[in-house]
Amino acid sequence: MWREADQATFFHSPEWAELWQRFGAAQTESVPERVTFPDGRQAILPLCFETKSGGLLSRYVASPQATYGGWISSDPLELADAELLLDRLLDRKASSLVWRMNPYDALAFEAGKRRGLACRADSTHALALAPGAEALAQDFRNGYRSDIQKARKAGHISVDPAHTLDEWRAYHRVYQETLGRWGHTASEGYPWELFEILAKLDSPFVQLWLGRYDGAIVSGELCLYAKRHVVSWHAATLSDYLRSHVAKLQIFHVIQDACARGYTWFDFNPSAGLVGVRTFKESFAARPLPAPLVYVDSPVKRLVRGVAASLHLPYAELGLLPLSELLELASAPAANDG
Repeated sequence: MWREADQATFFHSPEWAELWQRFGAAQTESVPERVTFPDGRQAILPLCFETKSGGLLSRYVASPQATYGGWISSDPLELADAELLLDRLLDRKASSLVWRMNPYDALAFEAGKRRGLACRADSTHALALAPGAEALAQDFRNGYRSDIQKARKAGHISVDPAHTLDEWRAYHRVYQETLGRWGHTASEGYPWELFEILAKLDSPFVQLWLGRYDGAIVSGELCLYAKRHVVSWHAATLSDYLRSHVAKLQIFHVIQDACARGYTWFDFNPSAGLVGVRTFKESFAARPLPAPLVYVDSPVKRLVRGVAASLHLPYAELGLLPLSELLELASAPAANDG
């Protein structure tokens, strides 16, 4: 069903759940639910259950790592179906739920508006690929477009898929150096074990693209694929090669490949509130799409969150707004502030 669902992303896939189940040392369990409608049509809620704090703060997640979740179906759905699925998703009995809404499922947003959902605002940046790579490049920021052209002409840079575990390991070393540049220690990032599991999935829907400078691996873009959707989930570049523009040429190569293979969307992923990261994505003419977060707290979680909020701890206050209001803000034209 995941392979055939138009609204699906890789984050809805069995492989994404399997990755975190294997990596999380039994802290994450894949617990998908099937919903069958009276006429025989079906949908899947690809849920996971995360055990936290010895079970005290355990929760369902619509997708691990706060990625896009919600239902998928290869059958045509109507608004009434989406409302039923929304009820089923939010009804977690005495458990908590975290759900990042899927930007590519308009029915989920409409059902959420009717339900009066309150959400924490967030967004992703994405390119609609229908015009084709060269046409899209005309809308890149002038400096980015010329940097890509210069990098092409210089002839030092190549971009190709990783094929061996040693190439994945080389990319992980690039990532560790990047963590230092961002002010983090190696222990604060994803460990090699996670990338090793991803590589050994040997999945046709997981592709590590490598940027090489004179043959040496200096950059990488880890992309995840679904029926219509491509997402850049992870990327890193050695600081000594930033001015070579390898990262920009690398992204453009991935976009070219996605266009050639008939994908609909290239998704840069949410920016975690980092203005510089957002600006980088917008320089590729990527537009923001709403990807708000929905929280259903158990009684214990509500108590814990209330205590944390009184102590002014980060992320305790969710700052929830009505979904209808968030969608109106997302669709409003940006103010011209000069």
